[in-house]
Amino acid sequence: MFPEIQYARVLITITRGKAAAARRDGRSDVGASAIEWAIISAIVVTLAVLVAGKIRSVVENQAPKIDQRSNG
Repeated sequence: MFPEIQYARVLITITRGKAAAARRDGRSDVGASAIEWAIISAIVVTLAVLVAGKIRSVVENQAPKIDQRSNG
């Protein structure tokens, strides 16, 4: 599993805890803001994982060409 996904899960768990605490304290607007940040963070992490996967794919596909040129 990607470390970025683990980071996103931890971030979402922390944010959910803060949102629950805010709701208990009667600050529903703070809870809503925390949920928004959790969603935004999850989207950013997902995009980072997708971009990293694409970069890895391109590098793996180009690696044999690089090896051939360096050995030639």
